Amino acid sequence: MFEKHVISNLSAYHHGELSVAERQGVEAHLKTCAKCRIADDEVRFGARLAATLSVTTAPDSMWTELQRTPRRPARRRWIPQTVFAGALVAAALIVIVVLRNPGPSWEVTGLPGTDRLRPGEVLQTDASSQAAIKIANIGELAVNPNTTIRLLVTHANEHRIALDRGRVEANTWAPPRLFIVETPAATAVDLGCRYTLDVEDDGSSLLHVTLGLVALERDGRETIVPAGAFCRTRAGAGPGIPFYEDASSEFQAAVGRLETLAEGPERARELEVVLRESRIRDVLSLWHMLPRLDPQSRGLIYDRMAQLIPPPPGVTRDGIAKLDSLMLDEWKKIVSQLWQ
Repeated sequence: MFEKHVISNLSAYHHGELSVAERQGVEAHLKTCAKCRIADDEVRFGARLAATLSVTTAPDSMWTELQRTPRRPARRRWIPQTVFAGALVAAALIVIVVLRNPGPSWEVTGLPGTDRLRPGEVLQTDASSQAAIKIANIGELAVNPNTTIRLLVTHANEHRIALDRGRVEANTWAPPRLFIVETPAATAVDLGCRYTLDVEDDGSSLLHVTLGLVALERDGRETIVPAGAFCRTRAGAGPGIPFYEDASSEFQAAVGRLETLAEGPERARELEVVLRESRIRDVLSLWHMLPRLDPQSRGLIYDRMAQLIPPPPGVTRDGIAKLDSLMLDEWKKIVSQLWQ
């Protein structure tokens, strides 16, 4: 019975009219079918809306006025019955549209005065408030105090918000690249995971992934941040260099300084610290440094990476220094296994 969509059974499901086996079948199907979950949300919304309706007694003055109005003989008019039928159908359709298509929105709890967030709307918390948001049917978003977000898009193929400032904690169970967060510094593309994202008043951000992967993107540059890693990003500079949370303090500090320095002796000294302190896991950081530094620095990074994870045959120091795309792709197949 439940091999296909269960939309036709949702009303009976919510009214408790199904058997135990049928109810369990619907619940199992809803966990795997986005289309039916959307329909389920619409049914629940319609039920909540109908519950708010009340019966109002007409005032006595109305009945008095009706009794005073003399009855006039009805004049026969040639109005096809189909007109009346059509009007009734149209009215019924209007009611159905209102009940079943209230417009895309996300459910909000914990913030007084706000229970839905719709595209184009802003949600803002102060120092003493926070909110929990249901990201359509793909996840949950915790909005911390002093945070401002905007819902940009929500439909079957994309759910996108802008985080202007503050912190959000995202937990999703959707296919990759369905939930997206825009920040002043970069775009965080959810690859199916759990993470926190902070945006400061100057537009800089800090991403911390605790499960899965997040891609930070801007202007053709992409940074992959796996579970257990951080990534700082400065406004106007694009995605930063990721680093694992258990890397040495010297390594983390040198990575942060290296990103802000122009080519020269000072940046070379910071690179020396990074190479000296790097472990096998820290190839994550070294890999993302390659396209950001000069050819000479790339050669030094190649030497250290080759010690930690030997490159495949045909991948050379000179090729990596020149950012040969084929060689980078071959080596990435190996090094990326560390953060998958």
